[in-house]
Amino acid sequence: MIKTKSIYFAFIILIASSLFWSGNFFTGKIASLYDLTPFKLSFLRWSLAFLLLMPFTYRKIAEDFDKYKKNLPYILITSILGVTIFNSFTYLSLQTSMVINSSIMASITPLLIILFSWLIFKTQTYFMQFFGIILSIIGVLLIISKANLTNLIDLNFTTGDLWMLAAVFSWGLYSVLLKKIDSSLSQLATLEVMIFFGLIFIFPFYLLESLNNSFLPKDTNEILMISYVAIFASITSFFAWNKGVAILGANKASLFLHLIPVFSSLWAILFLGENFSFFHFLGTIFIVLGIVLSNINKKTL
Repeated sequence: MIKTKSIYFAFIILIASSLFWSGNFFTGKIASLYDLTPFKLSFLRWSLAFLLLMPFTYRKIAEDFDKYKKNLPYILITSILGVTIFNSFTYLSLQTSMVINSSIMASITPLLIILFSWLIFKTQTYFMQFFGIILSIIGVLLIISKANLTNLIDLNFTTGDLWMLAAVFSWGLYSVLLKKIDSSLSQLATLEVMIFFGLIFIFPFYLLESLNNSFLPKDTNEILMISYVAIFASITSFFAWNKGVAILGANKASLFLHLIPVFSSLWAILFLGENFSFFHFLGTIFIVLGIVLSNINKKTL
């Protein structure tokens, strides 16, 4: 039996992790306004996170070095998907897309995890889950097309929305492939290893971007943005999320992820002057309905 105090504590830290992750979208948009380029933000973010985690992980990495060698293929794949692609593509999307668009689209990730689990691991999947996935994808298409069928037929989309769609698919696949990595390995140490390889793959793009810009932060604003996404949207959220999952379990904890687009939309409306349009409302209805249907237990049907 979980103590009431522990449950309240889990609620607080899970809400905090969603709040900090929502700030990643807000910061990515602010970065585009300050001309802090996507791959530069991504590379410097993960570089700082890597340095901060090193004192706490290097011994464990050294102890389990042989295990990491055995798991190297999947560590490389998940590093590319989770560290290199997801965050970089999210920042690329926010160059031209609204924070509200990107954050709402990210909320379909749990449903993509169900889909990829079925495709890769042949996990038992029910009709309502497939139906929920279809509804959520319709919701995303409504947001991308601004609920205008002509935009869908003519493929007239905002480039940023397409980058975000690719980022979301990448994160869903990353989440499923994590199961292929030895579960006895330290999660924190594995994250550090993933960051290391992710940085290697980000570096060429960071180099190309910075040739016409700058390699290091240009001012205090850039330092603050990089520090926020490294400390709060990366490390702090990771610790808070893992602790919350340990108390409540993954299924209950995953519900708190749906707070991310709520918080992100609030920041965007209050501080960036974005408008929550009818197509956002319509798309959100389909996504929420898809999430609800996909979580209906077969026994209750």
